[in-house]
Amino acid sequence: MYLRTPKRYRPKRRRMHLISRRTVIFLLLIPLLSGVGWLVWENQDRVRRAVGNSVVPAVEEMVVNVQTQVAPKPTPTATPDLNAAQNACRAAQQQGNLREAIDQCLILANNSPNDVQIHYEVTHLLVITSDRGRNKQQLQRALIEAEKTINANPELPHGWAIKAMVLSWLGDATGALAAGLQARALDDSFAPAYAFLGKAYQDLGQYELAENYLDQALTLDNAGLAAADALRNKGKLLSDQGLYSEALTPYRLALQQAPSHAYIAVELAQNLVALNEMTEAIAVLTNALERNPTDPTVLWYLGTVHYRNGDQPRAVEYYSRCLDHNPDAVLCLSYLGGLQWLDGDYVTAVSNLQRAIELGSEDPDDFYQIGHSLAALGRCNEAIPYLQDGLQIAVRNEDENRQQRLRDALQSCGAAG
Repeated sequence: MYLRTPKRYRPKRRRMHLISRRTVIFLLLIPLLSGVGWLVWENQDRVRRAVGNSVVPAVEEMVVNVQTQVAPKPTPTATPDLNAAQNACRAAQQQGNLREAIDQCLILANNSPNDVQIHYEVTHLLVITSDRGRNKQQLQRALIEAEKTINANPELPHGWAIKAMVLSWLGDATGALAAGLQARALDDSFAPAYAFLGKAYQDLGQYELAENYLDQALTLDNAGLAAADALRNKGKLLSDQGLYSEALTPYRLALQQAPSHAYIAVELAQNLVALNEMTEAIAVLTNALERNPTDPTVLWYLGTVHYRNGDQPRAVEYYSRCLDHNPDAVLCLSYLGGLQWLDGDYVTAVSNLQRAIELGSEDPDDFYQIGHSLAALGRCNEAIPYLQDGLQIAVRNEDENRQQRLRDALQSCGAAG
């Protein structure tokens, strides 16, 4: 076997250089290049003629292009006039133009991150203009503003209280209760905390406790927005139990405290309609509409009252006016779509009902009507998902009549109900 013997390592001696070879080359090139540059400069005309009219003009053009492509000085962002926004916010609220109030108050809120009160007001406005809770997208916006109210000062009760209101309208009674209790813990004399806790306990079916909290809210503050919230919630507590006559007084008092809040007028009118007091109901709604001719909730319920009175053309007129002013008014989309479904105008009905559902409607009738319309148009594949979603809502609501209608519609499309 051949054995390789490793060679003994002998380190090479490094040569020492005071100046590297590369440095020497550069030093020799410098005078040569300088000389060439001087010759070119002294003979510019001859060089230009020698290279022709292509290279130098191209370089010059490139330089000009670079100069002209320099970004212009940016225009400063306009600073909003906060005094004007504040005045417009207040004026719009007093006039009852709550959609305009939201726009103006948001300008103020977005530029006042630590102003608890303005964030509170914006959140409240977003809630009460959410088509009585049908517009889930707007309620999600309100939830974001409620968080901003908390962040403005977490040690104040305002943000937690208004978050309780939002969650209650979103149907999250447990979350509303937790937020309301946090608000009360921070300040046990803050009336809105009790007003919204009363609504949360009502949603949880604890009516006696709910009434107790609402009475405490009115003891702490019997005027202004806090009183309006407590009185409205007390009216709703009675109304939801079928005590329509007893509900009238707190609703009327709530409307006195917040005359621009049209949703209170609508709920008062609903109790009057339940008592068959149609003339007074229309008077309440007409008065509310005079305060703001574009309010979608008032226009919606005026249409509904006229439909109940057998005047369908007048109902369509009010629903259409509603959508002219606010194309995203869920209730008007829903009810107008329903009338179009009744008339067999399935194509238009589908368009309006689909938009209502996209905005968050959870009315099982909307799902049934759009499903039935699509099936009538020979589009069962599109109808089935709507019918299935509607059935799930009806099951959650324990609404057996609507469950059966939706199951029948599903079977008509060859789907299991």
